[in-house]
Amino acid sequence: MKKFVNVEDYRQAARRRLPRIAFDYLDPGAEDGITCQLNRQRLQDIYFEPRVLQGVATADVDLRVNTFGAVYRLPLAIAPTGFASLFWPQADVGLARCAAQAGIPYIMSTASTTSIEEVARQTDGGATRWFQLYLLNDRDVTAAIVERARDAAYSALVLTVDTPCAGKREASIRHGARLPLRLDAEKLLDFAQHPGWAWQMLRHGQPRLANFSYSREEPFLMETHLKRRIDWKDVRWLRQAWSGPLILKGVQCVQDAQLALEHGLDAIVVSNHGGRQLDGAQSPMQVLGMITQTVGQKLTVMADSGFRRGSDVVKALAYGAHSIWLGRATLYGMAARGPQGAAHVLSIIEDEMRRTMTLLGVGNLAELNASLIRPA
Repeated sequence: MKKFVNVEDYRQAARRRLPRIAFDYLDPGAEDGITCQLNRQRLQDIYFEPRVLQGVATADVDLRVNTFGAVYRLPLAIAPTGFASLFWPQADVGLARCAAQAGIPYIMSTASTTSIEEVARQTDGGATRWFQLYLLNDRDVTAAIVERARDAAYSALVLTVDTPCAGKREASIRHGARLPLRLDAEKLLDFAQHPGWAWQMLRHGQPRLANFSYSREEPFLMETHLKRRIDWKDVRWLRQAWSGPLILKGVQCVQDAQLALEHGLDAIVVSNHGGRQLDGAQSPMQVLGMITQTVGQKLTVMADSGFRRGSDVVKALAYGAHSIWLGRATLYGMAARGPQGAAHVLSIIEDEMRRTMTLLGVGNLAELNASLIRPA
């Protein structure tokens, strides 16, 4: 059996196992993929300036982080990812369990293929679950979803704000990667060439959005129900509706970070949606340092988009990020080997973080700072 030693190994295995419709939904970015590539390039363009003779051994490295009053083993979280069961049956449950085992939060997507309540039932009582929300045109339905998340003990709410329209994801458009799947000759041939994936889909049924009710006359199509014209008034409404930690995901400039602070947010995620929305947008690493310097003392600043190595995570933490959310990385593991693969991806990134910090001469997260890194 192939030995998996890094996230790229899992990405290549996912490419081999998944039919085109699934991998083209998972991997590419919007349009020309400029921002997708930039996310990786900007991380690679940051270099370390390690200190020696610091008396640090790998066993000494402490990666614990306190988030909203709870202590987690690692400064990581599993990011919200929609349609995850397109890659492996019951993937949402598998990801939630992996997060619990790793001692980090799991964030469920509004577009999950297992319901809010079912994931809560199938995860350990001590697990941390947060819920990511897309606002819907019907505010009563939105409020009901928020209430369901509260009742199911999701302890933080994440509002995604970088989707006033869908990015032009050309691979998905070209091959029809959407739910419900619409079969044609091209897809049937592709499925036949990926029998392991096809057999799982036959056994478990086609994935579908699980947090909404359907009727035969009007199946729920997410794009027709999302509220696209959202503004800070919606944030104020949600702040009143949700008393727990409220996180704004998709902030990409200092001005919006300041507005988030003024509107009573508890945290932000500096993110370009993994390069899947506005192609040509800057990488989070180009603005993260400025944002943390401006609001980092009063607002918890997290980040995602493009993180594939433990060393990537350490670079962002040195710029002042509180924690990093992993989206594609854990999905590559899930797509290649199921929950075992996703759990292994987390352990790989943890190991790389510990090695990086040891080689930097840093024993805990509080010691990380911008003096340890240099931009190219």
